[in-house]
Amino acid sequence: MKILVLTEHDDCCGPMAAAFLSDYSEKLEVVSAGRHPAEALPTMLVAVMRECLIDLGPYVPCDVSTVDFDDFDAVYECPDLPCPTEVQACRDLRDFIKNEAFLYYKKSRL
Repeated sequence: MKILVLTEHDDCCGPMAAAFLSDYSEKLEVVSAGRHPAEALPTMLVAVMRECLIDLGPYVPCDVSTVDFDDFDAVYECPDLPCPTEVQACRDLRDFIKNEAFLYYKKSRL
């Protein structure tokens, strides 16, 4: 099953949600994209995701205009919250997105 995680900037919540959804099942192919993508991910986000053994270092935000919606079985409109500037707040956001992605995963019976 192929899922598109859609956010505004694809710089924080979307890439995190896509990474967590990919971790929940090997049967899922997950792509994150944004309506107005950022140039890069914040380094603090990459660092707090490494704490979960997920490497987003090489990730480059994607513009949704380059994505063909017909290629996807589902679209997950991820909560798009600004990436915090403090480490603990970034960890809290990471944990929130992890929980939201898991709830989506369970509800959708992926």
